[in-house]
Amino acid sequence: MIIELVSILVLTFSLTLIVLGLITLWLERRPGRWQGMVTTLVGLLIGAAYAFLGSRFSIALFGRLIVQVDLPALMLTAVTYTVGVLGGALIALALFLWVTGRYRAWEIRRRVLATVLLAVLVTILLTFLAIWLSRVPG
Repeated sequence: MIIELVSILVLTFSLTLIVLGLITLWLERRPGRWQGMVTTLVGLLIGAAYAFLGSRFSIALFGRLIVQVDLPALMLTAVTYTVGVLGGALIALALFLWVTGRYRAWEIRRRVLATVLLAVLVTILLTFLAIWLSRVPG
């Protein structure tokens, strides 16, 4: 049960990064669009990498599944729940962005770097947790 939760966390995290990156691309002007582009690409990379770890391609490369979970069924569940949760979150985010205004152009480089580093760190930690949990009997 815990491995499913961690997998949904990773997949939801990935999808959320993609959606927020696309929103940033839409809202920002030229310098701020880099942050949106990078956020979207990091989300795509995280989702693809995690899906790879639970796919038959993982068996071909590593000889076994790295994350042992019924990934297609779990992805359907994750996407269904994520779309519902993100619907409400996007309404709140839209209100937040309207109230606070836009990002400042000089802060974009730091924000892009912080987004990438934090996304990679969270993904690595959750992936190792998923690997460990998929090996624990029970």
